[in-house]
Amino acid sequence: MAVCCVRNGFAIAGIASLSLAAFSEAAFSASVTAACPEAAVSSENVEAIGARDGTTILLKDGRELRLAGVVAGDDMGEDKAAAVIASELNGRVAGKRLTLYGNASPDRYGRLVSQAVVGGEEPHWLQADLVSAGFLRVAPELGEIACATPLLNFERQARETQLGLWKEPRFQVEKADHIEAMTAATGRFAVVEGVIHRVGETSSRTYLDFGHRYNEDFTIVIPRSARREFAAAGIDLKSLRGKRVRVRGVLFSFGGPAVEIQKPASLEIIASSGI
Repeated sequence: MAVCCVRNGFAIAGIASLSLAAFSEAAFSASVTAACPEAAVSSENVEAIGARDGTTILLKDGRELRLAGVVAGDDMGEDKAAAVIASELNGRVAGKRLTLYGNASPDRYGRLVSQAVVGGEEPHWLQADLVSAGFLRVAPELGEIACATPLLNFERQARETQLGLWKEPRFQVEKADHIEAMTAATGRFAVVEGVIHRVGETSSRTYLDFGHRYNEDFTIVIPRSARREFAAAGIDLKSLRGKRVRVRGVLFSFGGPAVEIQKPASLEIIASSGI
């Protein structure tokens, strides 16, 4: 399922919607200034050889580019989707010139991490195209978080229309009380939704528990070092009891299944349940 451009308008607060069918690099730079200033300025131009996997691109100069803020099924072990996603990315970038936005800083593996636009007569924002088509999910913890808000909107549209990965049950939003399913998916990236029943805090961590048995039920773990960033984003962690939220991250065992997050973009507050 090839998508040459994101079909829905690209709307950012205070800016008129832009069609990505005519999405110039200048338009990209101007538009993201409001939503994600970290990616408002291009850092360099590179040439792609092809895709190594669903989110990694081999560059002509010998470096590798890891698409920022997104995750593919194969990144976290769902290997049945790997070939399809890697082939899709390869078809979009092989032999193409890419413009990188943001600071394009290297990760611990030495890969560049950046937002990327494919050059040509009709430039395309790679992350937006692939998320909108359902090939990638938004993962703020995996790389810099520039453009998380518009990408989450594109993901929501793909999820609601069950495009790409969203057709498969294993990629659907998991319910926080499906403990057995999440335990079986330990080590994989997941999007989980539920109501927070308890908020606990120690000197080192904040715990958002989704059940009464904190050592068995699903938990969000937030390190103390991230508390200030959540506060700056207007999220009062202590007030989240009774709120329905959607969280995304890599599942691990913490008595029950858990995810650790450090970035506010990984936690979407949906509503209050009134408990």
